Amino acid sequence: LSDGKNTNWIKNLARAEQSLDTSETEGQISLHSSTPSAKELKEHTQEFMHQIRSAFTAQARLFNHVKGFLGSLRIYGIADTHADFMLFRHGHKLIFSVKKPGLISIQIKLHHQNHPQSQPAPTKEEEPADFIKGEWGPFNELKWTYNNQRINIDFLVRYYMTMFIKNSVK
Repeated sequence: LSDGKNTNWIKNLARAEQSLDTSETEGQISLHSSTPSAKELKEHTQEFMHQIRSAFTAQARLFNHVKGFLGSLRIYGIADTHADFMLFRHGHKLIFSVKKPGLISIQIKLHHQNHPQSQPAPTKEEEPADFIKGEWGPFNELKWTYNNQRINIDFLVRYYMTMFIKNSVK
């Protein structure tokens, strides 16, 4: 059962059956609804963020091994969050943040040393971001999409890692 598949659903189903009070409704099983709950969406979102972070960590480790210490990538968790993280290099940041269950934002914040002081820094609402959305599909499958297109984590990592490295060259 360690093939990377989520097995929590079957464990929860077994526990729910074990805790049935058969004295009132003997012979009838009343388990949880088959419709996913908000709690399940939150858990799936955090799990998906951990998968993304693991994929970025593996690629960053390989990049740093080939590149060497100078100009290496760092990955940090963001304080007071369950799953948010960022890549950091030369003052630049690539931030993955859960905005709400089922909605993940991706922002690149570039460090500009020659930033004109006359222009005010953009507010959080003005900063550009990409969004990944979780949508329930047939049979309660959670599909992760970008612009209504299903995504693949490997290609997501490749795209954002390439963009981030190109933009963070010193």
